[in-house]
Amino acid sequence: MKIEKIVLTACALALFAGFATFGCGDDDASSDSDTDTDTDTDTDTDSDTDTDTDSDTDTDADGGTEYEITATITVPDEFDATPASMAAVFYTEFPPPDEMPVGWGGQIADPVIGPTTPYELSTQAFEFMGTTPLGDGTYYMAIVLLVEGGGTTTPLEGVDWTGASATAIALPATGTVDVGDIELSIYGGAPDGGV
Repeated sequence: MKIEKIVLTACALALFAGFATFGCGDDDASSDSDTDTDTDTDTDTDSDTDTDTDSDTDTDADGGTEYEITATITVPDEFDATPASMAAVFYTEFPPPDEMPVGWGGQIADPVIGPTTPYELSTQAFEFMGTTPLGDGTYYMAIVLLVEGGGTTTPLEGVDWTGASATAIALPATGTVDVGDIELSIYGGAPDGGV
């Protein structure tokens, strides 16, 4: 709607400039008594019933579709560490295997998270350590929370925190994909050996 108003304003200014130029060349010596009897009746019945809807399915420069992966990240009551960074990582299997992830959602510095403060994550999935959207397929999302005194690029067992969702994410996606709650636990201390 704003673009339409800008275009209409530009057209109106162009028309005004054209009329002004047209009127300036009048060298006629006759007097103009201005007996114009035209009446201007505005018959515009536009009630601005623009029904344009945006479903947030724009495509990005790489040809992928824009989407948002959301999750609520929580930690248990015994969590007393100082968060340093957090990252969402993506695997093709669940539980996540020991090898490197296939994708990631970028790194979040100093995330605000605690026993009474969940972290509301919003991300997309890119090729691991890159900016190219993750290819078509089914993926599982895990969370790595590095804390002060822990690892700097990979989690340190017994210090850093990890968790994963069993909810699969099918890509490409459109709109919002909510994987729900992911509760973190000490890396290496989970029953399945951690992430």
